[in-house]
This record gives sequence, structure tokens and C-alpha cells, in this order.
Amino acid sequence: MKMRRLSEIDLARIAPLPTVDKYHRLRELKDRRPPHTYNPTRANVPDLLNVQPPMFPRVGYTNWETICRNISKKAKSESEEKFNLEVSRALYDFGKENAVLSYEKSISEWSVGYGQTVRYWWSIYTVIGRDPLFLFVDPRLSSPLTRPGIRFALSIMHERIRVPDPDFANAKLAVCQFPRNEEGVRKIHVYDASEFKLYDVDQLNEMIDETYRIWAEVLAEREAADRKATGTTPLGF
Repeated sequence: MKMRRLSEIDLARIAPLPTVDKYHRLRELKDRRPPHTYNPTRANVPDLLNVQPPMFPRVGYTNWETICRNISKKAKSESEEKFNLEVSRALYDFGKENAVLSYEKSISEWSVGYGQTVRYWWSIYTVIGRDPLFLFVDPRLSSPLTRPGIRFALSIMHERIRVPDPDFANAKLAVCQFPRNEEGVRKIHVYDASEFKLYDVDQLNEMIDETYRIWAEVLAEREAADRKATGTTPLGF
């Protein structure tokens, strides 16, 4: 049986839950498919957060019209275009209002077993004033990260970014969400790691191991149900 990957957000939402709730959430998840992706936004992060070339500084912030066209070209549907433009605009406004400069930094992925990894970061850091900041963007309106999920994501960021690199031991870590305000406009909300007591490595690994063990059971249940429905055996007859 092939292990279907859990997204970063789904893993962070489910891993901190009690065991019985993990079963419930993972069974709900197995048949769910997202209506759209945020790949167009991810593809435009260098412009949204003003990533600087390695050798020469960028001249000014990329204008929004250029980013908007690039996102529209990459979107696979009008709905995907709409949701990506909303989130991208909020992230872009955040960057411009804070006069951010961002720089590339290679950060290895976090292994979760079963040959799979997660990344609660882009391979960049953003500077506001003098402080380096690593962001994880949660763009969802439905089923976004809960506070325990935000704590989980920030804890993995801490272990992968701060702990192994003395140069970034005091870097700021944050999770961004994009709720709608009273006018229906999506605005950025930033959760800083200083607001949370982070999980340690053992706690993280225990939560991840249990989540994937249960996920394997849930997927096996689905596979067995499919075989029963079609009247086939594991050998195909």
C-alpha cells in the first residue's frame, strides 16, 4: 500500500490531537480533495517578499500589477486565481508596509518517516528592521491551523532552523493566516513563536509517529473497503 502524503497543514492540525480524535480527523481526510491549490502564490514568493539576488540588490519592490499577471497565468481556474490573488495581496501589503528584504537560505526538510518529509518554511528568511524572520504561510479559509497546530508548526521550525544554526539561534519564527475582515477582505494575521510554549523533539516525534501509524490504518481500511466493493482480493481475482 502506498502511503498518501499528509500536507504540512493537515499534519500540524491532526498530530497534537488525542488518539481518538486523530482517527476521526484522518477518516474525514481520506476522501477529501482540496478545491484549489496555492501554488501560484508560492511561485511568486520571491516578488511578494522582495527576495534579493545573491550578488546585487533588487531595485525597488516588484509592482503588484506584474505579480497579479504572473499569478493569473499560473492559476488553473477562476476560483484558484481569486483565492491566490487575495492571499498574495495580503502578503504583498505586509511586505511593503514593513519594507522587508528577504534572502535565500537553504534549510533541509523534516523527515516524518515512510520516505516523506515536511517543510514549514520557504528557503528564505525575511528581515524587518534588523531581525531575521522565518514565515510559514497557512492560506486556508476552511480547516486552517488551530492554536495547537500553529504551536506544532513553530516547534518544528525551531528545531530545524534555530537549533542547528547558531547564526539564527535568535531568529523570529511566525505563522501567518489570512482571515477575512468585516469588509470581506483577507488580511494577514501573524502568530509569533514567543506566544507559545514549543513542543520538544520527543513530543514532536511521538505525535508524528502516532499520526502516521493511524493514517496507515485508515488507508488500509479504505483499500479493504474498495476491494470488498469490487469483489477482488489483494491478488486481483
